[in-house]
This record gives sequence, structure tokens and C-alpha cells, in this order.
Amino acid sequence: MKQACTLCERTALDYNLFCQETSCPAEMSPAVLDPGDTLGDIEVVRRIVGLRSATVYEAQRQQQRVLLKVAHPGTEHKERLKREALFLRGCQAEKHPPATLPRLLPPYANTTLAQDAYGKTALGGHLLYYTLSEPFDGEPLRDLLLKTPQWWIHHVGWLMIELGATVNTLHRQGLFHFGLSPDCLLVRFDQEPHVPRLLLVDLGIASDKTALAQVWYPQFTRPAYTAPELVNGNTGAAGQRALPPAADYRTDVYGLGLILYEMLVGRPAFPYTLLTDVEAYTVVRRNQRVAMNRLEDVEKVAQIALQATDSDPARRLPHAAAFAEQLTTLFGDVPAKKRSPWPSVSTLLVIGGAVLIIAFLLALALALSQGS
Repeated sequence: MKQACTLCERTALDYNLFCQETSCPAEMSPAVLDPGDTLGDIEVVRRIVGLRSATVYEAQRQQQRVLLKVAHPGTEHKERLKREALFLRGCQAEKHPPATLPRLLPPYANTTLAQDAYGKTALGGHLLYYTLSEPFDGEPLRDLLLKTPQWWIHHVGWLMIELGATVNTLHRQGLFHFGLSPDCLLVRFDQEPHVPRLLLVDLGIASDKTALAQVWYPQFTRPAYTAPELVNGNTGAAGQRALPPAADYRTDVYGLGLILYEMLVGRPAFPYTLLTDVEAYTVVRRNQRVAMNRLEDVEKVAQIALQATDSDPARRLPHAAAFAEQLTTLFGDVPAKKRSPWPSVSTLLVIGGAVLIIAFLLALALALSQGS
């Protein structure tokens, strides 16, 4: 286990993390688990992605692969994770839960989701809150974009249609995200057909309109992926109380547009790597984004990205469903996953059990006929 800064990305093994940048609170950085570290009966295999409010790991519990998400220390981060876990548990109670949202597992070996949606354990002097979910063989979109900054346009369209539909799932339940970025989703490519599939591993602020004023805090996401209406009134200065934003689905449309914008131009709309949070907020407030350079080859898609990221919320699409619908008119429905010609494991077990029962009945009948 080591200390890792979510801003400057420096690490230290001895909890003496230091950064020469005065704006970087390195000494307050959370602990990050290393491969082999354990939380109870959960063993970390590798770190997948570090977010501003939590870290996601590949782990295993009793030889079972799982996704482990650990909230950073701090009341706001813990409460955010709890809201997320309770929402996901509610989704799983539905007849057909969304495949693009994490499917929670009980946090302890001797409990159920109905009893506990999230777990907690003490480590390094901190009480850590965490969730477990089913594994997903994908990589953060951020990492994939570093390898291939500009994708085939159909892959871009299909992925954004899936993401828009996923965010619409939150909206239909009255929930806001307000922190969409390439760090929030894992992506893999199916082979037949060759289509990207996603898992939204972070639900952002995970709050409805009623509670937003009480739970809002801007530190859960990167400033460069914060909508301008959320930045106004917040400079990012240390100790400043964040003003609660006006709740609107158009803010999440802006987040969808930012990811689409980034996938089209091949780099973040607002460069942030060498900027402090205060500087990044200023860049967003002034709308100093990189120029859209895809107006000729994919003009209609670029126009959707430009409309979705308009600094005036009134000029954006009204909700995530409208965003997904516009892309669907250009790319069609996302190709469905090809069904395997082989029966599933559960089907094979049912067939095997039926064969054994039939064999037993035949043997019994034969024995009775011979006895008579």
C-alpha cells in the first residue's frame, strides 16, 4: 500500500508524500492498494483506474474474480459511494437490470445484498468503504484513448449511444451524474461483431434533485470535465464552500458531449495535465477548448458534439436520451452481441440433471420389471 496523489499523480511508500506545487495537497492524498494487499478476505490483483473520489481494482475473493471499488477517506467520498451502492442495488431488483452498470456482489462472504450493499473495513488508520461487483474484462477509456486517440467513427458512435442510454437509465430514476469523463467507464471490444462494450464504473455525484444541495461537492471529478454552469461561482480555491448547482439533465448532456468531442479530436477538449484545479476551472469558464478539427469528414457527428458542449445549457439537447437518439439516426442501433451456438453452463447443468433423472427412472423400471 502506498500514498498516491489524485492531482499530480506522485506516489510515496512511507506516507511522506510531498509536492513542490503549493496548490497540490499531496500530504492529504489517499492510500492506493498494491497487488497482494488484502481487505479482509479480498486480495488486490491490480489497480484499474484512480478517480477523484475512489479507486477501482481487479481483485479476487475466495478464488472468485471481482471488481473492488474503494472510496477515498473523507465523509463526502464515503457518502457518495454509499449512494451509488444503494442505487445499483435497486437497479438489480428490476427484472432486466442494465448490463452497462456494475452488478453488485455482497461485500462480505456471510451476508447478502439485501443486508449490505457496501462494506467497510479498517486499514492504515482509516475506515474504508468499498463495494464489490462482477468482473468486467475491459480497460479505462482513458487508457484506450492514449493508445488510439482517434477511433473508427462507427466505434465512436456505438460507444456513445451505449453511454447515452446508460446515463438515461440514471435520469429515468431522477439521478444526476455531473462528472462524466473517460475515467468513469471501462471498455472492451467484442470480436463478433467487433463492437465496443462499456461498463460505467462510477456514477458521479449519484444524487437526485432533492438532496443535491446537501451532498454537492466539486472535488469528486476533474475540473476539466466540469460543466461551466457548475464552475460558475466556484474558483476551486482551498477552503471555499462549493455552491450547489441547479439540477438539470442538460449538464450530463454536456459530459456526454465532452467525451464525444475528445474522441473526435483525439485529445481532451480542455487540456488539464499541467494545470492546477484553479487554472482548469478558469479555462472551462472561459471556454478555452481545443479546436474541433473533424468538421469535414464527420460533420454531422461533430455538430452533435458542439451542440452538446455549448456553454449555454439552453442550447443543448434536453436529456441523454435525445443525445443517444441523434447518434442512432446516424449509426443505427448498436449491433447486438452474437449468441454462442453452444448452450450456457446453466442449460448444460439442467440437461445433465434431466438425463440423470431419466436414466434413474429407466433403471428403476427395468429393475421392477425383472423382479416381477
